[in-house]
Amino acid sequence: MRTPRPAPLGLSDLTRDECLIVSISRAWRLEPTHAEAEQNIARLLRNDPVYPALDTLFAVFPPLFANEPVEAEGSDLLSANEETLLDQLSSEALHCLDYAVHACRTALRQANIELRPLGIIERSGHDRLVDRIAESYRIVMHMSS
Repeated sequence: MRTPRPAPLGLSDLTRDECLIVSISRAWRLEPTHAEAEQNIARLLRNDPVYPALDTLFAVFPPLFANEPVEAEGSDLLSANEETLLDQLSSEALHCLDYAVHACRTALRQANIELRPLGIIERSGHDRLVDRIAESYRIVMHMSS
């Protein structure tokens, strides 16, 4: 018997801080180079509480997102790597051997950025439903044109 797969995590399931981290990771992947991305993100967020933690956050991205493109229009559904990012940065109970992740957790905590472990985030399925409705609408509109 197959275990039902949980609904994918969506932006509407996240807190403001969690959405911010996902949005920063997506903006980082959209730029032609990481240096440009980091400069632009830092300029945009210079007055945000997350600003002091940005360098440590940028250090965590390469191993997770090396081969994962992000679409310009984006989706409200999180990729598996985005979920992993949130979980790594929030799982205080897990002993972390990765220096970059540990440094980022510390910097985020000092900036009062609170992230929940994936296990306690309720997966409403709302974003998946909205995504499927939008896809159905695109199909119908394409067929009628």
